[in-house]
Amino acid sequence: MDNIDLAAIGRRPQQYWNADGIPELLMGILWMVWGAAWLIGDRIPRGSVYTAFWLVTPAFLALSGSFVVWGTRALKARITFPRAGYVAWREPSPAARFGVAAIAIVTAALLAAVAVKARKSGATSQLVTPLLSAILSLAFVVAAVRQHAPHYLGLAGVAIASGIALGTWRGGWESVNWLFLLIGVASALVGATRLALFLRTHPRAEAA
Repeated sequence: MDNIDLAAIGRRPQQYWNADGIPELLMGILWMVWGAAWLIGDRIPRGSVYTAFWLVTPAFLALSGSFVVWGTRALKARITFPRAGYVAWREPSPAARFGVAAIAIVTAALLAAVAVKARKSGATSQLVTPLLSAILSLAFVVAAVRQHAPHYLGLAGVAIASGIALGTWRGGWESVNWLFLLIGVASALVGATRLALFLRTHPRAEAA
């Protein structure tokens, strides 16, 4: 009997979840919305419109993550499952949830520390974008290794290259918004390309 790679079998639900490009497409759209929202908000003249925008936008952005999760599941039910079958998504273990929470807390703490220094020194604000791009690039590399998804390495390269370019531009905090926008565009393009390939290679059962 051939040796069975149990680890490879255990990775199949994750690989299947990323087989169609939908998560990358919606994640890219989400990041583009985030970046664009902050860029637009910074350009609104101070006044009632500015106040109303910043009262509504943070709540909208906070809810947008949940909308992406719902949208991903809905699109997969409509597009992916009829073509490739249904695979139940394995919920993360408590250890995995703790790890994600720890990374989020450390990232937030690092950004907060840089923000405090930036208020005291204008030069320090130039470090925010390169630092954030390095963190996001590392996250993409981890995702590529854990999920055996090489396309995330391309997004890691986009993140670090964008951070270097925007750091050279020295746009301060505004460059962070452009970083999210650029990574969002790259992610959406990768997702759209992978989705197009998936649709071409996986016709519906009745069509096949």
